[in-house]
This record gives sequence, structure tokens and C-alpha cells, in this order.
Amino acid sequence: MDSTLSRLPALSLALLRAAALLAAAACLPATALNHVRVINPLPAGPFEVACSNIAQDTGIIARLGGKPSDFWEGQPVNEQAHYIDQILSYPGTALRFDVAVPDVRSLYVGHAGENVSFVGIVCHPTPRTNGDPAYTLPETGALVPHMQPPGAAPQLISNAEYANTLGIQMSPGAPSAPARMPLIVYSHGLSGSPISAGYLDVMVGLAAHGYMVSAIFHGDPRFSRVRVNDISDAFYLLTQFDRVAEMMYMRPLSLKAMTDMLLASGYAPGIDTDRIGGFGASLGGQAMANLLGARLTKNIDLSCAATARDDRIKAAVGFVPYSGQSFLPSFCNDQAGAADVNRPYLALAGTADTTAPIKMTEQAVNLFSSSHYLVQLPGGKHELRPEDTDDLFTWMITFLNAYLDVRWDPGAMARFITMNTVVGGRDESMLVDVHKPFATTGGETRAFEFLNTDLNHYFIAAGGDEIANILSGGAGRGWVLTGEAFKVWPAMPSDASVTASPVCRFYGVPAGGPNSHFFTASPSECDFVKRNGGWFYEGIGFYIRQVLADGSCPDGYLQVNRAYNLGAPRNDSNHRFSTSDSTMREMARKGWGVEGTVMCARP
Repeated sequence: MDSTLSRLPALSLALLRAAALLAAAACLPATALNHVRVINPLPAGPFEVACSNIAQDTGIIARLGGKPSDFWEGQPVNEQAHYIDQILSYPGTALRFDVAVPDVRSLYVGHAGENVSFVGIVCHPTPRTNGDPAYTLPETGALVPHMQPPGAAPQLISNAEYANTLGIQMSPGAPSAPARMPLIVYSHGLSGSPISAGYLDVMVGLAAHGYMVSAIFHGDPRFSRVRVNDISDAFYLLTQFDRVAEMMYMRPLSLKAMTDMLLASGYAPGIDTDRIGGFGASLGGQAMANLLGARLTKNIDLSCAATARDDRIKAAVGFVPYSGQSFLPSFCNDQAGAADVNRPYLALAGTADTTAPIKMTEQAVNLFSSSHYLVQLPGGKHELRPEDTDDLFTWMITFLNAYLDVRWDPGAMARFITMNTVVGGRDESMLVDVHKPFATTGGETRAFEFLNTDLNHYFIAAGGDEIANILSGGAGRGWVLTGEAFKVWPAMPSDASVTASPVCRFYGVPAGGPNSHFFTASPSECDFVKRNGGWFYEGIGFYIRQVLADGSCPDGYLQVNRAYNLGAPRNDSNHRFSTSDSTMREMARKGWGVEGTVMCARP
């Protein structure tokens, strides 16, 4: 590193050798993991649920031929296109809307410049006094709870009942006014529907936990005949990809239009527009990434383009999300288009899924520029088994509550940043975890991580002037931001309730030293480095919370872990600091020693 970078520190040879001995094991010490907790599944949600009108005319179905599910999924029968809008008993009450397709034939090969009709369904918490009967779906016999009668307005739950059900202080506003609930935009899997097996259960389950949930009947076969069992077929995709691409581009476009429609409907008074999230399964998980910014492959040459994006969606979850195949990634060549995702995303993927291979999802998720997580489901295929439902709900709701700022669950983030497995179902674990700090408050700032691509050295900087100097080239060539950061204080916090300690900053000068920095929040370690020489003490780098006596962090804090490159014998010592378990595992795979938790940071 260029010495113009404000004189940076390092450890003495003796200390570095001691650190190497402590970190000699290639595995991560228990104190170097954030995600360690096994938690019980969430109980069923406490709310009564109602859904919008989706009644169907079985006489029309019989006359047109085919099964009810053919209409739900958009399947053609006898070469005739079917869609659910053909069989609605009360089309004036059902949620119907048209989507204006952009006049771009390179993306929308069959429908460019047209209006395409879509149908949606909404489920939401409703008053316990709601006496509307459930509706029995034809073919499956599944129940749509308290279905909105024809011509009636939706029965939205009041502020008072909503707060009372959750046991919290009443939300602002008149007690009789509708509660403003978080909205989940829901996208089903390829050629499925919101009321097909399993999907309706997820909708109703989410609504029972206090969310309004809006889902769309994508009707994928209207755009492409591809099915789940074709999606990994190279010949089919390579010969039919223009139609497949149109179908994929239609998904985020129609999802955004559904949210527009909902916010102009009778459901709008019950929606908190500051708390909109997303959930998608399979191809729906891909659509969520697109809505959050990911560009989409548009041709077999792996060229790509932006899809419809929706900045109103603050965070999203993908269950067995589709990210393409090795020969045809979803998000452009080498998944490069995934880097445009700029809001938190949680993926849950099966290790035995050949339809949506986890390696493709991992590749994409690792490129997201926002907070991103990947939970691996051992032996999981492209399916949601009944015994896995509790796992999905616990991960999904904890994540959404954490990132949508759901006020009735202030402990959600503390739980999410430590959870690794839910009791029951599969023995899942967190494979990728990168948290990008929330907005700073109370005098906080962010410590950003840099990598020097010439030296393979890491460095953290918390001062705005220093960060600007590095980015402008003032510290020499090769310095790039890694995308990781954690919260610190530039000065001792004035809030007496906050416990913070100074972080000593040292520099091993290039002349006879490793040209690297070292940081420690431990007073004893700081004194040791000062006494043993070899590292120049630059002063206090920033302030942060110290680790507890047992090596952990207080509840609600992220553990900042330290990895060491074992470079003392070659006079090339360097350390990396991260709140990510997966980053520490990667450093261990590269031969670095993982020393454990050395600081504690607010999320």
C-alpha cells in the first residue's frame, strides 16, 4: 500500500506467530460465527383471513373443456388458449387488470405493444366478525377463506383489532380506520397459479401473520409452452428461448402492474406503502430478483436487458428460486446482471434441485449489491414438502419482519442475524450471509472494506476523507471496495446507554514491514502491539462495542470476525474484518486463519 494512506499499522513477528497458532485450525471457531442458533418454528399466525373474489363458473368450464386448473395456469386445451378470466363468476368483483406491454419486439416477441389481461387474488387479515363464507375451489376442494361476496367491499381489519391481536400499542390513527399492513407481492412458480396446491396455503399463512398478500395468475403458457420439466432441457431452451424470454420478462412487468392496481383499489387504505415486500417460488423467485434490479438474459448469446423494476418493494424472499442453468444463466453472462439487485434478498435453495441448481443461485446471490442470504436445504429438490412449511415460514417471516421494519416485531433482526436452523423439516443452514448496514443513527458511520488487488491486502476505513482519498487513487493503485461494511462510531457516543470502546489502529510500514494495517478493540492487545514493536501506532481509528467475556456479542449485535493470512514468515501480514460467516469460511478455504470475534457492530 502507498504510504500516503495516512500511515497504516501491523503486528510484531511474535504476535503474528501467536495469532497463527491460535488460528491454525482450518475450521471456523465457534466464536467466529453469527448464524449458530437452532430456533423453534413460528406458531400459526393469530389473524382471521379473508380473500378477494375468485368464484368460478363450472358451467363455462364444462362448455369450454379442460380442468379448472387449466384455466388457473393458462394451459391451452385442444389448441385453444385458456385463462382464468374466461371462467370468473363475478368478473366485476374479481381483481382484473390490463398490462400495457412495451413495444419492444426483441423482448416481447409475441405481445409487443399489446394490452394483456391478468387476474389477481388478495388475502388479508379480516375482523373476527367477518361472516362471509369460505369458497370451495372446483377440482381441488381447497377453501378460499371468507371470500369477498360479489359487489361487496373488502372487510379490512381495523387499527384497534389489528393492534389488539398482536398485543401492541395501537397504531396511530382512528381506532376504526383500517390498519395499514405490510404488503407482500407474491409470484408463483412456472405454469402454476396462486390457488394451485401449496400456493394458496402460503398466501393464507402469510395473511394470518398480519400481511396483506397479493398474487397474480401469471398464465405462463400464454407466452411459452415451457414446463418445469423442460427448464433444464438445453435443446428446448436454445430452440424456444425467444418465447421463454418473453414469458420471463412478462412476470416482473405484470407484478408491478398488479401493485399499481392494488394501490388504486379498495384495498389501498389497508396497505403501508413503506413496508412492501416480495415472495416468489421458483420462477417467481427470479421475478423478485428482477423487481429488485437484476437484469435478465434475453438471448442465447447471453446478452441481457433490464426488466420492469419496482422500488416500492423493500425486500424479497425466493424459495427454490430459478437462476438459470450452467449453459444459460438467468442474469446475463456469468450472472453479471445480478449485481444490480440493490435491496435485501433471502434465497432458500435445495442442494439436490436440478431444475433450479443451487450453484447458479449461489453465483447470482453472491453478486447482489444489497444484503443477501442463501439458506441451503440438504437433499432438497424443486419442491415444498408439507414438513418443510414451518421452516419456510420461519425464515421468510423473520427476514421480512427484520428488513421491512415491522414494528410489532422489534426483535426480528436480532433473531435473523443469529439463526441457522429451524427445528423440524430439513437440517438447513446459512450458506451465504452478507448484511449491508442499515441507515446510520446516533452519530454512527460505516467502516467500508477495501481490497488491494495488487497486494491481496484488505483494509477498513471509516473516515469520509480517507475513503474519498482511496477511491480517487490517493492511496495508490489497486484499491477497490469489496461491498462489505459495518457500523462504527467516529467518536465516543454521547448517549450514555451506548457502550463503546476505542479501536487502536496500527500500520506496518513498507520499509521493513508488511505494508498493512491492524485494528483491535482489545485494550490488552493494543498494549501488547505497542510494546512489541514492528507496528506504528496511528491512534484511534474509530469506536465500537467490545466482545463480551465469553467471546460473543450482545443480543442484536453482529459479530465482527477477524481472519489472518498467516503472512508473518514472508513479512506480508494482513487481516480481514467481516460480519459475514460465509466470508470467513471463504478466507479459511484460501488458507487464512480465522481468529474469532474481535468486535461487535450494530446492524
